[in-house]
Amino acid sequence: MSSSAPVSSLSKSQLRGAASSILISAVFALIWGINGSLALPGGWSVLALGVVLLVTAALAWLVRTLGRRVPHAPVGPDSPGPNPFTTTAYRVSLGAMIVAFPLTARLLTANGWEQAIMAAAVIIVGLHFIGLIFAFRNGIFAWVAGAFCLLGGASLLLPAAVRTPLLGLGCALILWLGVTPLALRTLQSSRQAAQG
Repeated sequence: MSSSAPVSSLSKSQLRGAASSILISAVFALIWGINGSLALPGGWSVLALGVVLLVTAALAWLVRTLGRRVPHAPVGPDSPGPNPFTTTAYRVSLGAMIVAFPLTARLLTANGWEQAIMAAAVIIVGLHFIGLIFAFRNGIFAWVAGAFCLLGGASLLLPAAVRTPLLGLGCALILWLGVTPLALRTLQSSRQAAQG
């Protein structure tokens, strides 16, 4: 058995892009998931935190696996295209989100709606995913944007005590579901190349 990682049919840039996207989703899902888990009472908090850490560990394993295959992957015949993180759509989306957070928090606080800040933050994050549709040229971000906005809006109908765990764990779940197709496609393609 060879000690080197198997060669993948995916190019170096495709593997790097997939690993980066999975890592970013995993980190933000971890943050949301910890926030939601710690807001649950007693044993539920420990159980939810365990699930969050288990899913994060699985995604970290996948990122590591893909990273180990990058050196053995072909360069690829085509250029990788523009880096989505340097596009105008990404910059505007991120900038608008960063500006919207403090403005929204200030407006809600000034009007006695502090308990709605987290729900508003979820909606703002959801809206920022609309820009990512164009930056990454990937429609999955439309689903993620809609799910975040729906979750944030619907949570305002619930008691404030339920909102934090629902929003935190809900956002983590949305991010996990959003990255699952990419993770499965990349893993399947990588495994097929290893067998072939």
